[in-house]
Amino acid sequence: MQTAWTSRARLGLCAGLLATLTVQPAQDGSAQSASAAGRGDASRGGTLFATRPCASCHDITRPWPGGEICPNLGNIATEAARIVRSREYRGKARTTAQYIRESIVDPNAYIVPGAGYRMADGQSVMPKDFGTTLSAGEIDDLVAFLLTRR
Repeated sequence: MQTAWTSRARLGLCAGLLATLTVQPAQDGSAQSASAAGRGDASRGGTLFATRPCASCHDITRPWPGGEICPNLGNIATEAARIVRSREYRGKARTTAQYIRESIVDPNAYIVPGAGYRMADGQSVMPKDFGTTLSAGEIDDLVAFLLTRR
């Protein structure tokens, strides 16, 4: 059984790993689903996912929902399409790719329901600075990779 301290330690690990990323400007998030997939490289995105903080919190082998610290992303492309059509969604994205991009660069735009996915102040547990710590190309690659998770 994992304790709350262990969860906080994992989040600390995520924050520590962020310090190693290169600071570059991010994309505006306005890409359509097909064009975002065309711009990014899913293979590079998979490598980024595995080597950056993403994999320390998100499980891509199991479907949404679930995940102790963050949502599982095994079927994020399917769930993202459903979320952007839901009444509860209040973000700006209108496509699956836009939602995934928005979730990376503005994790507070929509926080997936789940007890462990919010901090005490109601903010997402996901770091808020991926839009500035990942390059536009890296975000495109991550989006392309996550679009393959159906």
